[in-house]
Amino acid sequence: MLELGFVFLFAILIGVFTALGRRRGARPAALRPVEALQSLPDTVGQAVETGRRLHISLGSGTIGDMDTAAALAGLTVLDQISAVAAVSDKPPVVTTADGTAMFLAQDTLRNVYERQNASQRYDPTSARVAGLSPMSFGAAVTTMIKDESVAGTVLVGSVGPEAVLITEAGSRANINTVAGSSDPSAQALLFAAADNPLVGEDLFAGGAYIGRLPAHIASLRAQDVMRILIGLAIVVGVIAKTFGFLP
Repeated sequence: MLELGFVFLFAILIGVFTALGRRRGARPAALRPVEALQSLPDTVGQAVETGRRLHISLGSGTIGDMDTAAALAGLTVLDQISAVAAVSDKPPVVTTADGTAMFLAQDTLRNVYERQNASQRYDPTSARVAGLSPMSFGAAVTTMIKDESVAGTVLVGSVGPEAVLITEAGSRANINTVAGSSDPSAQALLFAAADNPLVGEDLFAGGAYIGRLPAHIASLRAQDVMRILIGLAIVVGVIAKTFGFLP
């Protein structure tokens, strides 16, 4: 029951903050600086100016299991930055290790081109399955970065140790790599190897920082409130346990 209560409270907070953000005269929300997300406009701009591809990877996770949230976060980033990258001479290329994620990426790209009235430029092969296993995925992406003349890599999803192959390929190609993973061990690797790593929950903050949509910003603000409430609950519980108020 306690868990359901927190979920219900979280949903209410998102609704309240969304309504506050959309009201007339509302001030823009102040978000803490996240260097990796702030570097994205430069990465996208370089791809457009040089006429090269922007590589967006959803990782090696699969839709329908624990990796779903990370993959959806990657799709949100894809939708928002591909709207700018799509004007390049070469469209963005999206890689994943899951067929379902590939179809979702194709649909996302299709919607982007339709919004720009450029459906004729949509290429379904821009989203592809690079490999069906984590290591084959990492090896294929390494080759793709070189062969496709990639201008920058944005990795947002679930990825394991193979992340090192991707960041190393970016380093050899002298391109910027923005990367984050829902896997804690991969986060440690990316923190050391990626040019701009996304640490912890920053992986899920792309929608708020890039598109600055009210619902995404409201979600971040609701998360901050929930952290405070959970922290207070833990402190109160420890004190109550210490003084014998709880069995």
